[in-house]
Amino acid sequence: MLPEISQSPRDPNFYRDPYPFYEAIRNLGPLVKWKEYGIPVTVNFDLVNSLLRDRRFGRQPPNGFFSNITSVALPFFENESRSMLEREPPIHTRLKSLAISEFTSRKLKKIENEILFLSNSLIQGIERKQFDVIKEFSEKLPVIVITRILGIPEEMAPRLLSWSHDMVAMYQARKDNKIEENAARATLEFTEYLKKFIITKKKFLNDDLISYLIISQDKNKTASIEEIISTLILILNAGHEATVHTLSNGIKTMLESQLDKARLIKNPTTLANEVLRFNTPLHLFTRYAYEDAEIVPGQTIESGQQVGLLLAAANRDPKHFPEPNIFNPLRAGNSHLSLGAGIHFCLGAQLARLELKIALPTIFKKMPSMKIVGSPEYKDHYHFYGLKSLTVSI
Repeated sequence: MLPEISQSPRDPNFYRDPYPFYEAIRNLGPLVKWKEYGIPVTVNFDLVNSLLRDRRFGRQPPNGFFSNITSVALPFFENESRSMLEREPPIHTRLKSLAISEFTSRKLKKIENEILFLSNSLIQGIERKQFDVIKEFSEKLPVIVITRILGIPEEMAPRLLSWSHDMVAMYQARKDNKIEENAARATLEFTEYLKKFIITKKKFLNDDLISYLIISQDKNKTASIEEIISTLILILNAGHEATVHTLSNGIKTMLESQLDKARLIKNPTTLANEVLRFNTPLHLFTRYAYEDAEIVPGQTIESGQQVGLLLAAANRDPKHFPEPNIFNPLRAGNSHLSLGAGIHFCLGAQLARLELKIALPTIFKKMPSMKIVGSPEYKDHYHFYGLKSLTVSI
């Protein structure tokens, strides 16, 4: 019998700071039932890491994508059923191979200067001495970068943001009928836009991801247009939302740090990794068991059951990270799990790291006197960990 623990994911004290709850789980054992979710969860780094790689577990629902859903949410789940994030091999392998070449270090090297130029441009465009750094910087940067990679006009960024927010809300604890309606509408609008855009794009192919997918589809027929659209939606939604949270939380953490600015930005690569570890953007990632599996001695997860992997808690496992609750931008050997592991390792991992290691030092160099004003607010968006606002002065 698993030990149980209770905690509403919508409690403001929890979503502002979930780490005391995670420590309570850690004290109860490697596998604990979270009553509000009705599933066993783990905060143990080694167990989370192994389950992310264990092929007895996966993302694809064993009973199909359309069981126990409302009719209004059907468009959203139809899109989800074609997403590489939610599928297992061989479909996952085929879909991931479509886009992975566009996210390699060699390919992304070409946009480093663009990210630096864009970071500087956004900062220089801030005219007020007091402003919300999320609205003015960390929300704008990732979506513009993604539009450039995809080949979508930058003027579409606000609309893409709106669609993304409405769709990603389906993963949050606050999901209700209104959120389902908004997500379905956003899915249909986003899909229709991409269908029309792809038709136009075929006449003006360029060096971007959508052009590459069009050429690949024409040559190899390895994916349907519907699968390509779902892949593009996933790249926008997953890549943008997580990076916004990580940038914003990273800026807050750095501003609250007692370290001097020179030490904070001394090594951009280790800084980016530590920001990802310390401010994990996605806290809960679930997997389905595809067979009965004893994952800890005496504890079997039955076939069809979900298990919750608490990534943020695993990233602060004291058995794996010395002084895990201390932010150390020079931390060595930082093998965090914020970007996943195994076959579902984040497609945009290289891009996320690149944006962080360029954007964070840039804003601190350009605004060395930046300070937090008031108390930062967190969103009721669990299982994401994100700020609602971060007002700063310069």
